[in-house]
Amino acid sequence: MDLDRRSLLAIGGAFLALPGAALSAAPLLAVPSVDRLKLTVLIDSTTSVFGASVSRPDIDVVPPPITKDYHTAFAGQWGYSLLATSSAAGTARTTLIDFGYTPAALLNNMTLLGIAPETIDAMVLSHGHYDHFGGLDGLLATGKVRRGTPLYVGGEEAFCARIRGTDADGSSFGAIDRPAILRAGVDLVVSGDPRIVAGQGFTTGRIPFVSSEHPRVPSGMLPGQNCARDLLDPAKRDKAFVVDDAEHELGTAYNVAGRGLVVIGSCSHRGIINTVRRAQAVSGIDKVHAIVGGFHLVPPQTREQALATLALMQAIDPDYIIPGHCTGETFIAAALAAMPQKVIRSIVGSSYIFKSA
Repeated sequence: MDLDRRSLLAIGGAFLALPGAALSAAPLLAVPSVDRLKLTVLIDSTTSVFGASVSRPDIDVVPPPITKDYHTAFAGQWGYSLLATSSAAGTARTTLIDFGYTPAALLNNMTLLGIAPETIDAMVLSHGHYDHFGGLDGLLATGKVRRGTPLYVGGEEAFCARIRGTDADGSSFGAIDRPAILRAGVDLVVSGDPRIVAGQGFTTGRIPFVSSEHPRVPSGMLPGQNCARDLLDPAKRDKAFVVDDAEHELGTAYNVAGRGLVVIGSCSHRGIINTVRRAQAVSGIDKVHAIVGGFHLVPPQTREQALATLALMQAIDPDYIIPGHCTGETFIAAALAAMPQKVIRSIVGSSYIFKSA
């Protein structure tokens, strides 16, 4: 793939709207900084026992451990889950971001990594797709998640029943079991506003379209089914079927002291560039240290969209990019060719440790 920086920026320039280039005049939150941030991939589609260790002044990459029992292995699947362990002023906090597709895979991988459910201080669900909340019921069924643990969700529409595809007669894609969450004593925080998470990270709140990124979301929503109509957007609440626009989707971010933002776009249905811009606007911090997660550049997104996103990401100039889940090989191959020192592959069981300056 013959791509140089000039051609990529030219592609991206055609897609960039002017509002995306400027931060808001004042931050929306007083965002804390952390001295250290460790992101561990609990669920993604790529598994490997041949990961390489990397140690640099600002990041360490720790490959998946070899399991003690050769009968066991990390489970990979279509879905996403990250465990964020941060520390500031000697205080550590653990946040679980999304839950993957199945309880079996999530619990298997947590066990192999020695992660106990009772150590989780907060949880974030990026959006209401089964490949991100499917493991939640199994986690709660362990009975080990502490009562009162907050779970941040971006809006009521996350709870609406969903179907596969964008036709009203598509097959079911499930719905979040809100009663199970409440029975477990979890503190459900449903808000489209940005929030501080576990005192050390933050959610973006609703992500506006500030660039020409407008990804197509390949699912439909059924207003009123498993969700309260009166709490939905007025344009959606009286309909029987709505093609998803992921308006409720959240990003999660951390400010690593002296390095900048680590932005996690779990699936980026609102666009990964828009997600980063929102994290910048919420925090008032321009420098982006790393962009992590699924960038939603698989079909029905096109090759041109993937290359445009890459060009815009180069303009942001993060130190690291860790693409996974729904990013797609078109983007990953182009990014590896254009900036090989910045791109790190997402592998189940691996940890990425960001260190303050």
